[in-house]
Formats: sequence, C-alpha cells, structure tokens
Amino acid sequence: MTFSWPPPAGRSRVLGAAIAAGLVILVLFTVFVLRLTENAVRREATGRVGTTAELSARLVREQALRIGEVVGSYGTRLETLPPLRNARLPAADAQRLHMTLRALRTEVDGIASAAFTDPQGRLVASSPASPLPIGTDLSGRDWYQGVKRRSPYLSRAFISAGPAHRKVTVTAVRVYGARHRLLGILLASETDRTQRFTDAFGREFHANVTVTDQDGVIVGTTGGAANRLVSLAQDPLVAKALRGRKGTSVGDVGGDRTVTGFAPVAGTGWTVTAAVPASEAYSDVPRLRLALLIAAGVIAFLLLFLVPTVAGRLSRARDALGVQEAFQRDLLPSQLPRGVQSVYLASERRMLLGGDFIDAVATPEGGVALLVGDVCGHGPRAAALGAGLRAGWRTLATAGVGTTRLDLLDLLVEGERRDEDLFVTVACAEISPDGRHLTYAIAGHPPPLLLTPDGITLLEGPRGAALGLGASVPWPTGECALPDGWALALYTDGLIEARPAPDGPRLGVPGLVEWATDPAGRPSAERLLRAARNLADREAHVLEDDLALVLVDASVVQVDVRTSAAPRSIEHA
Repeated sequence: MTFSWPPPAGRSRVLGAAIAAGLVILVLFTVFVLRLTENAVRREATGRVGTTAELSARLVREQALRIGEVVGSYGTRLETLPPLRNARLPAADAQRLHMTLRALRTEVDGIASAAFTDPQGRLVASSPASPLPIGTDLSGRDWYQGVKRRSPYLSRAFISAGPAHRKVTVTAVRVYGARHRLLGILLASETDRTQRFTDAFGREFHANVTVTDQDGVIVGTTGGAANRLVSLAQDPLVAKALRGRKGTSVGDVGGDRTVTGFAPVAGTGWTVTAAVPASEAYSDVPRLRLALLIAAGVIAFLLLFLVPTVAGRLSRARDALGVQEAFQRDLLPSQLPRGVQSVYLASERRMLLGGDFIDAVATPEGGVALLVGDVCGHGPRAAALGAGLRAGWRTLATAGVGTTRLDLLDLLVEGERRDEDLFVTVACAEISPDGRHLTYAIAGHPPPLLLTPDGITLLEGPRGAALGLGASVPWPTGECALPDGWALALYTDGLIEARPAPDGPRLGVPGLVEWATDPAGRPSAERLLRAARNLADREAHVLEDDLALVLVDASVVQVDVRTSAAPRSIEHA
C-alpha cells in the first residue's frame, strides 16, 4: 500500500480539521488538568490548615506542661511544712508559705495569683490576699476534683471572685512532705497567657486560632475574648475535638467560606481550632488557573497561527523533496545491460539532489561501455549537468563515436554548465565484444578496480584533469587485456570516503580492496557488491557524499547485450 500526498486544497481541509480537533482536545485537556490541579492544591491547602491546628494543640500542651513543671518546682519549697491544723500554720511557716506564693506570682510570667490549700481543699494562703477568708472550703472547685486524678491539672475556665472578675484558668499541683505525705495543693491562676498565645500564633499563620477548655468554653481566641464564659460546645468541630478527634472541614462561618482545622490538646481535655478564609487558604488556585490558561492560550496560538505556517513550509518542502526524488530517479538509467550491476545512493545528510551519475550501454560493435561521474557540487544544477553529460555520453556510445572521447565531454561541460565553478570527474571504460580487451579513460576520478584470478589491480594511469577546468592537453586512454574470470568496478569518491562505522576511519582504497577480497585471499566481485549494498542499505548515516558503484564481469559478453531486456539492478536507498 502506498501513501499519496494530498493536493493543496485537500491539505488545507486536513490541516483545518486537525487544528479544530487539536483545539477541542486542548480545551478538554485544559479543563481536566485545571480540575485535577485545583483539587490537588485545595487538598494541600486544607491539609496545611489541619496541620496548623495540630501544631497549635501541641504548643498549648507544651505550655501547660511547662507551667505545671514550674509550679511543681515551687511546690518543692514547701515539702518541709508541718501538717496543717484547721488550715493554719505556725507563724514562721506561714511566713515562708506567703513568700513562696509571692515569688511564684511575681517571678513567673503570666501567673496572676497563687494560693495554697490543705488536703481537704480549705484555703490556707493566697498572693495577693484573696477576698475569701482563710479556711474557705474550695473542694467543690473543678481544679480540686481534677488534681486528685492527675497532677499537674489544667482546670476549666471560670470567672475570678475578685473585683476584676476576669476569666481565669488554674494549674493545680499536689505538694507532698516527708514520707510522701500530702501536705496540700498549690494553685497558679492564669488570666491572659492563652490569649497572648492565640494572638501571636494567629498572626504568624494568618489564622483565627481558638482554644477551649474541657467544656468547650473559650479560653483564648485570636483578636481577643471578652471576660465572660462563652461556650462553643455546640460547634460540631469543637465537639469532635472534645471527643479526641482531629481533622479539617470546609464550610460557611459567619457567611464566609472558611477552612477550619480542629484537634484536641492531649492530656488536658482542651481543644484547638484554626480557621482560615477559603479565599486566603486557596489563594494559589487563581494563580494556578491563570498560569494554565496562559499556557493553553500559547498552545492555541501555536495551533492557530504557527502550525499552519510551519505546515505550509513543510508541505512546500515535501513537494520540493518529491520533485527532487523524481528528478534523482530520472538521473539514473532506466535499464542496464545484463551482467552490469550497480549501487547508487544520494547522501542523506544533505537531502538534496546528488551530483553522481552512472550509465552503461551496449556499443554498436557488440561491446559494453560504462560511465561513472561526479559533478563537483550538489543540488538541481549539479544534477542537471550530470544528466546532460550522461545523455551526451550515451549519444557518443550509441553513435559509435567512442565512449572514451573525454575532450567531447569537456566541451559539453563548458557549454551546459550554469555556474563557472562547476567541474566534473569521470571514469569511463569500454569492453570489446569478445570480452578480452579493455579501453578506459580517467578525468580526475578515482581509478577503476580490476579483479582477476591473479589479484586486484588499480588502473591508475594514464589520467587527465577533471572536465571543465579549461585544460588544453588531451585526455589519454589506457588499455589492458582481460583474462578469464575478470571483473571491473567503477565508483565515485563517496564510496571510499564513507565511514563504515560511526566516528570510525574512512574506508579508503585499501578498505575497498579488502572488501573485494574473500577470506581465502581471492578477489571476489560478489563480496564487493554485497558490502557496498550493505553500506547503502544499513549505514547511509555514515555517508558524507553521494555513493555510486558500477560492477561488470566477464559474463556480460556471453549474451546478446543489444537485445537484453532484463530488469535493471540499480539499488535505490
């Protein structure tokens, strides 16, 4: 099955349909990629908000543990207190207790007040002085019930009994004396430490961070919290965190689309939520969408404007290449005498018309004439000159004038060439009808290779200058006898200048002779022809010039060459 390049009108329709299909595919692909990448960006941004909530919860826990350790260290100063009686101490011990409470309040940042109760929860002392009288039973407070389970204990939020009525949380620590005897409970009240944390963390991560206690009451929130108990226990995300769960959610908060992460504060019962407006959390999505749309626009521009331009140029180049290929085929003889074999290949590196030409005809006397030539140059003008020379030489051969009359071919070069710098090298040979005598002439061309049972000979002389150089001397001819079993090879310099291996050495005349020798050291025309064909078929990438080879052997005079109609054996690559 062969493919025919459509005509220009058909190409335009095909190109238009291809561009339309490409635009449809581009739109669908852009939508798909945009949806895919937007979802990925949204998942990643949502995960960042959840990570912010978890990080906040860890920091709140670390802060609570640190305060518990600090309060516990002050509690060790009270290990030598005597047992309390009716929530009272001797004067010296009471003084030492007051000094410890005062130091805890003044030396530790964020501690608003400090107090000490006996094991039953009765108030013993406080700093500053509490409005509650000494001995007041505080055992019903949250911190008293909690510190019996674990120490230190972070209490629920409550409103202080002082005149400020501030929202307070308490860190309670058990204090032991000798023989691990419980002396009492040391309390440290905080008012704004958590609030300062939520403000700082919220500014750092551009989020609204809220910390609640065990009942969901707000302890601190970014932007400030009123000195009143506000519960978020009904908030579904806070409720999940109170149950020990963590995660993220996207929903409307106050009429705004918001991404919220929630997490419990381990070991305390508190919770943390971090809320970020969806427009800020997903701020990368519009930039991504813009980048993809710009990329799609550039591709659409290429499809609509550049692709037709490039396609037009490629189409014209394809048409020109088709003309060149057809012209190149026309440069080769349509039929060769039986017994004459050839290999021809134009260099693929140039992708232009070759300057090499070959021919072989039967002479009127019954012999065979051969021609191999190389126009110095490439392209249509060199190929046209080669075609003209081949036609002129064939006319000389069929008219019986003589195929070795290079002076006549030189006149043809001078008259037909369009460029003054073009010249031609040729090698021509004529075999007598009985196949026993060879006449040849060389004009600046590589010498023919004669293979006989006795060995391989380069027919290097006599030689003349290339055609078209304005030489005034005649071109001499050479003659030699042909023994039984002879073969003759004419070739262009593209064959001996080829590199059989990439980056390897050139073949050269010694390599050509080696190709023409079998493993037993005997000349072999078949081996030479096979090696040249392999080079043309499989290793054309190593050619730097056109390649041409014409091979004839003694079998050419065993048939009537004038009536031979056997198919040509030119190898096209």
